Amino acid sequence: MPTTASPNRPLHPRRSRVCYVFLVILTLIFIIAVGFLITWLVTKPKKLHYSLENASVQNFNLTDDNHMSATFKLTIQSHNPNHRISVYYNSVEIYLKFKDQTLAFDTMEPFHQPRMNVTQIDDTLVAQNVAVSKSSGKDLRDQHSLGKIELEVYVKAKVRFRVAVWKSSHRTAHIKCSHATVYLSQSNKSLNSSCEADI
Repeated sequence: MPTTASPNRPLHPRRSRVCYVFLVILTLIFIIAVGFLITWLVTKPKKLHYSLENASVQNFNLTDDNHMSATFKLTIQSHNPNHRISVYYNSVEIYLKFKDQTLAFDTMEPFHQPRMNVTQIDDTLVAQNVAVSKSSGKDLRDQHSLGKIELEVYVKAKVRFRVAVWKSSHRTAHIKCSHATVYLSQSNKSLNSSCEADI
């Protein structure tokens, strides 16, 4: 008896929609990846550079029971060497530490750093009756007698990068200026000290 071939069953409409959505998502991912690659090739991003230009301390006082008060003045330099990338600093926190103990803290207003730009960040941090350990108090007295104190400056900032009309998502920048020499006299300035940055 002759048999008749059954026609192919049409693809289920629901399965067809799933395949279509999957292909659209793959296409979008591919386009975004190519866009990022082109942006990177065109901009050739370079690392931002930071340095501590000078630092001084005024009104330094350390009591017998190891409570410290002082006013610190810092100048941090930020260098953006990129030709096509500008940087938005949406929040900036500055910490001044001695032997991992925070002596003073301050926040700064948001600012924008243009392309191929060097920006100086001037800030004043005030320590008011900060309790320090006995060993830290001894070291601070010893260094104070020499007219200078070796501290560490930490900066934590929320940043965004801009290329033309495109802006990146927020990133957290961690900047560390180790072995910063802070002088007790404004006539003496710390030497240019390069800082480490992790963005």
